[in-house]
Amino acid sequence: MNLVFFLGSIVLSIFFFLLLSIFSFSENYSFFNGVKSFFGLYVDSSYYFYDFGRLSISCLKFLSFFSIICFYFYLGFGAPTIKLVFHDWLSGFGFLGSFCFILDFYTICFFFVGNFVTLSIIQFSYYYMLGDPRWSSFFRLLLIFLFNMLILVSSDNLFFIFIGWEGVGFLSFLLIGWWGTRLEANSSSLEAVIYNRIGDIGFLFFFSICLSFLNSWSLFDIYILCGSLNSNIVYSLLFSVLIAAIAKSAQFGFHPWLPAAMEGPTPVSALLHSSTMVVAGVFLLIRLGNVIDFPPLFCSVCLVLGGVTSFYAASVALVQHDIKKIVAYSTTSQLGLMIFSIGLGSFVVAFFHICTHAFFKAMLFLCSGSIIHSLNDEQDLRKMGGLFYFLPITSSCVFLGSLSLSGVPFLSGFYSKDLILEIGLLNISNLLGVFLAFLSSIFTVVYSFRIVIFCFLMPFNNISVSSMSEENKYLVVSIVRLALGTIFVGWFFCNYVFPEFIVILPNSFNANIFFMVVLSVFSSLSVYLSFISFSSFMFSYSFLSGQWFFFIFFHNFISRFYFFISIFKGVRLLDRGWVENVGPYGSGVLFSNSSSLSQFVYSGFIKYYILSSFLILFWLLILVILV
Repeated sequence: MNLVFFLGSIVLSIFFFLLLSIFSFSENYSFFNGVKSFFGLYVDSSYYFYDFGRLSISCLKFLSFFSIICFYFYLGFGAPTIKLVFHDWLSGFGFLGSFCFILDFYTICFFFVGNFVTLSIIQFSYYYMLGDPRWSSFFRLLLIFLFNMLILVSSDNLFFIFIGWEGVGFLSFLLIGWWGTRLEANSSSLEAVIYNRIGDIGFLFFFSICLSFLNSWSLFDIYILCGSLNSNIVYSLLFSVLIAAIAKSAQFGFHPWLPAAMEGPTPVSALLHSSTMVVAGVFLLIRLGNVIDFPPLFCSVCLVLGGVTSFYAASVALVQHDIKKIVAYSTTSQLGLMIFSIGLGSFVVAFFHICTHAFFKAMLFLCSGSIIHSLNDEQDLRKMGGLFYFLPITSSCVFLGSLSLSGVPFLSGFYSKDLILEIGLLNISNLLGVFLAFLSSIFTVVYSFRIVIFCFLMPFNNISVSSMSEENKYLVVSIVRLALGTIFVGWFFCNYVFPEFIVILPNSFNANIFFMVVLSVFSSLSVYLSFISFSSFMFSYSFLSGQWFFFIFFHNFISRFYFFISIFKGVRLLDRGWVENVGPYGSGVLFSNSSSLSQFVYSGFIKYYILSSFLILFWLLILVILV
């Protein structure tokens, strides 16, 4: 009981220091003056900016420290799953809704990873966003974004999970469109919102099914009562959640918003696409995977969807020239591997990849931001080169991140990716997804080292007006901290957090491994030869640079189809047809004809009065006979 109380207090302290960090970014100084008065501090008003930064960074460091303590005590002392109930906010008709936190393995690990990565991103933002007139609002939005993500991963009630879900979606709209004077930023933020609204519809269907058939929104109640549901209801519940997850995690078909989100500032890209928003859909499936038994059909859909998404993003990244777009497509590819792992039933391994991916992907984004900042906002790889002599720390970290992303042994990415592919080889029910996952892993090596070659090994090809240096302490500390996580976190998690998930393939699978590797190598060679061949080079390059002609198909066929339906069926048949004839136009014609008839009766001629009297008597006689 003492350990439970201690962990609960630590978690509440985490939320307290996060809220303190959020409110410390105040432009009217009211909150900051209150804090100084409470602690009896006196600081000259000329140091307000310094105090804001120092207070917020200190709070984030306390946040990370408490997360590490909570992580250590939970794993070291084997604490059970803890449910902290604060208030029953809704009850009636047999329904009970509670505001409560669930502290389990996933929550504690995500608190550690999310807070640690966010601290580095916030520190990097002090270097990257220097001079922005709305810097305090920017940092506040980043911290509120983290707060909503922690609510999402720690809540036991679906209602509060949905609050965190909607919070990260709304804040992504604000952060992606931060530079609102740019048309691309505004359209990208709107695109992200539209795609995520489709996922929100799936989440609302999931809400409705749980409320209608289970009369509860608690994950614990769903775990107990879900076994009594009909299989059709279970399928409806799971596929509604899958729609929500693939929209939020940018799977194939819902993927365009993630590369477009690169129009936002680089710290936003690092936070959204490393450990927070884009993994929210994957985390929701992991949560439900420990509550509901996924049927084979659902697992097969996840396998194929994850493999196709990973292969698509990896192949498109081969021909991209924007350094941030390449890292964004690599994020989509790794998210596909996570969905692929969920299809294999390896929920813990998928979460393991979330943890390792957060470190090296955030580091790659921050290094990209350092390069872009040093080259006067230049993002084209073809205009870079020779940067190792000017940015040695950034160059070394990019090389380290590329190695980890490629799955080079004994780095963080190796431990999780190797487990996913190794478990995939044990699956013989769906070889298509396994083959696509292996092929995308080979493509990952190609586009990762393409960044290294163009940025650092090619001759210098840019005329930079500003001096390039790495003297800013926030830049160096944030990148080096993530580099240490890239080196050691995978080894630490594999040996101390997931020691029972080491898979050793039997000798009977050696032939399958050899066949899969040979097939993947020959497929990669065929793609390479198709690029060399002059006749097929243009089509192959156009196909990949055009993102598999997805946008051409979408805009020329899907959009035109819905435009035809809306114009010819919606407007002409409904708005200007039935609705207008039955509604205002029809009512006007009806009253006009009625008034014309009354004018005809009351015209002043006696013959019309006699005729109307006979008609009234005739209809009364018919009415009496019928009654």
